[in-house]
Amino acid sequence: MKAATRILLVEDQPIARLALHTVIDSRPDMKIVAETGQGAAALELYRRHNPDLVIMDLRLPGMSGFEAIAAIRKHAPAAKILVLSNYEGSEDVHRTLQSGALAYLTKDVGKEELIEAILSVLGGKRYLPPSVAALLAGRTPGSALTDREADVLRLLVKGSTNKEIGDHLGIAENTVRIHVSRILDKLGATDRTQAALVAIQRGLVHVD
Repeated sequence: MKAATRILLVEDQPIARLALHTVIDSRPDMKIVAETGQGAAALELYRRHNPDLVIMDLRLPGMSGFEAIAAIRKHAPAAKILVLSNYEGSEDVHRTLQSGALAYLTKDVGKEELIEAILSVLGGKRYLPPSVAALLAGRTPGSALTDREADVLRLLVKGSTNKEIGDHLGIAENTVRIHVSRILDKLGATDRTQAALVAIQRGLVHVD
């Protein structure tokens, strides 16, 4: 008899964890061998249990899901990871796939589709629902921000002035102005307010 698929669950919301248990525990061919609500604990549990699959949320306290995926993949490059998240921006999907995860689902996914995605990932195949695939397809090529532009954008979204951004990052105000101009161009925005809205919609910046 084939051994059950062993799953590590990384999710900090009790209701979401219960829902996943309901789906997975009902199947004799799958079982959750470990779970945590902390991204920082994910790698330790992966090392200890060596699961066949990781179901990972992105919004976690402390270490984010993105960081946890990177840590696991550094330890085990062949790790099979399925992301289940409420983040619905094109950049979230892009970053998730770039980090090595094979599937991206939103938390309103149905039981049948979740199982289908799990089986696809176990088979080494990518799984994206049509709505998520459309988000990724709508991402503008060449729109990726540099690390410094991302730093400037996060402060811009918070309402900081160019001077405040410069003081915070230790760069000249004129340099900030250049970064802001490039950010507006890459986001297709006409002003700072529109840039902030686009950044939030695309998942470049998360406002909790």
